[in-house]
Amino acid sequence: MRITPLLFTLVLPFAAHAGELKLVINHPGVSGKMLFVAVHSNADEFPNSSDKAIKRTVLATGEKTELSINDIAAGDYAVSVFVDVNGNGKLDTNFIGMPKEPVAVSRDAKEKFGPPKFADAAFKMGEGTDTQTITFKRGSHE
Repeated sequence: MRITPLLFTLVLPFAAHAGELKLVINHPGVSGKMLFVAVHSNADEFPNSSDKAIKRTVLATGEKTELSINDIAAGDYAVSVFVDVNGNGKLDTNFIGMPKEPVAVSRDAKEKFGPPKFADAAFKMGEGTDTQTITFKRGSHE
């Protein structure tokens, strides 16, 4: 039985610290629509590919929706959110790939000749709770 305490002392220093990510999503005028949320840790896949992202879907309520995601390992992350206006479960784009449905990203990073960059939307997660507010522009869904 002496092996068990020794094992914990050897393994615990190498365990990744996890935190809680709280998202406050401001979305005027889209109450009743589904929000698709992706938490990205890979700059190459942000914001379009969500294959390796932590994904959640939540119903927009009122003017603001809050969502908590637990056990996020420490590191750099960026969040992308889109409103599924037509209820087809995917982000609709036009013929050149520009979103036809409202999109927003963490730190309210701006588009500059294409989608926002990971570095502009990224934030550091640690062991505690990190709250990120994401705001859709008024009229982006109309």
